[in-house]
Amino acid sequence: MLRGSTLSSLSAGSGRIPTPSRSFARLASTSATSTTPPLQPLLPASTPALPALPTTTSEAVSLIQSSSTPQLGRYVLARLHSRNYLLHPRDILTVPHLKGSPPPGTILALNRILQVGSREFVIKAPEPAAAAAATTTTTGAAWQKSPFGAQGDRGVIPQEVVQCHVTVMEHTKSPMERKLLKKRRKGYKKTIENKQGWTRLRVGDVFVGSEAK
Repeated sequence: MLRGSTLSSLSAGSGRIPTPSRSFARLASTSATSTTPPLQPLLPASTPALPALPTTTSEAVSLIQSSSTPQLGRYVLARLHSRNYLLHPRDILTVPHLKGSPPPGTILALNRILQVGSREFVIKAPEPAAAAAATTTTTGAAWQKSPFGAQGDRGVIPQEVVQCHVTVMEHTKSPMERKLLKKRRKGYKKTIENKQGWTRLRVGDVFVGSEAK
């Protein structure tokens, strides 16, 4: 009865259901009509034009020379022990023990270089399938058969275009590894011990073009 009388008195006194205050209604209308500024594009509207690709070996070499130095900003992709290594000047490279055990301090030349480049430009040797093609176009330049030699079935960049040497630092061995071989129901057990030999090399400067002479 109390609830019913309260509702009847509210409806009789006002004649309508109470509405929110005018200030809240004004705030709601203002927020609804306000517009957010458009977002700025992340990338510029016009992108700078890329430089034209060189057509000769000398042009490609000059681009690499202008954007880097023999001590900084260059790299080579060389093949050693049937593996490709990405090398920068002053890198320390650890490879399986070199045949002949050259003494520390020996300087060796990398004669199987597949790529040489800087941050912006790169010169690549032709792919194995295209090594015998009349004209080979790469990311850095285009050549006519003659500038490249071949190492097996892979093209390599000649030393007239790029030179890089490595210095033997030391010969070392890994910790002793033991492997147990056994045969079931044969009573056969054998322990194989092995210390893998390694050679550490320091990569020297990367010279291209006239710097390599």
